Amino acid sequence: MKSGVSFRNVATCMVPGEEMSEAALTPRRMKDLDELCSRLGLNCGRMSLVNEALTHSSHAVENTGLKDYEKLEFFGDAVLKFVVSEYLLDRFPTYMEGQLTEIRAVLVSDKVLAEIAREINLDKYILLGRQVQMRPSIMADCLEALIGAAYQDLGLFPVQNLIVRLFGSHATEVDRDGTYENHKAILQEYTQGRAQGLPIYTVLNSEGPAHQPTFTIAVSIAGDAIATGTGPSKKQAEQEAARLAFEKLKEKEL
Repeated sequence: MKSGVSFRNVATCMVPGEEMSEAALTPRRMKDLDELCSRLGLNCGRMSLVNEALTHSSHAVENTGLKDYEKLEFFGDAVLKFVVSEYLLDRFPTYMEGQLTEIRAVLVSDKVLAEIAREINLDKYILLGRQVQMRPSIMADCLEALIGAAYQDLGLFPVQNLIVRLFGSHATEVDRDGTYENHKAILQEYTQGRAQGLPIYTVLNSEGPAHQPTFTIAVSIAGDAIATGTGPSKKQAEQEAARLAFEKLKEKEL
């Protein structure tokens, strides 16, 4: 963990090749990113990473030299799942693996990520292309990317604290409701209970522009393709495929 880093003294925490991207940030943009990080309790230094996490591909295409959030989203997704998993183990020590899996799936879903992003007004800081409108899926992606950027800049402990602050109350709500709507977990429990192994998800197709894709994903069980689902993200397409597969399998039992 880096301590005592000032937003203003960004040069001390740059990596080679990052100077130009820091310098390219306007004073207004630096002020906005500074404001966001301060509100989140993050003492960030590498503000170009924060900016990257909040740059949609449509904006990057229109502005040569900018990076979009996709790589940081990939990394942030892994960090989020790890931290949430550890948090849930401590928070619910008596719960079985299946219960923890269901709660985690809801917490890291696009729906909850978008809700949290709205709570912190993240859309105010996201850079979009001229023809693109803000969508919940973009806000969810940027929150994951921001988590990835914070980890790369500050290390694990500040990110753990951030995730617990943002997701803790939602974990309470999910546990209280008891209705997780996690079709992947439901399908997995069903197939494992019948010794059919784990469902396998395969991306069949991705259509549409980069800023508004539609994914088609198939789910197979014991080598047999059972159903396909579509959605604006891979997560949502997988959930839809799992829902349809579970419905088909239950119909066969009737």
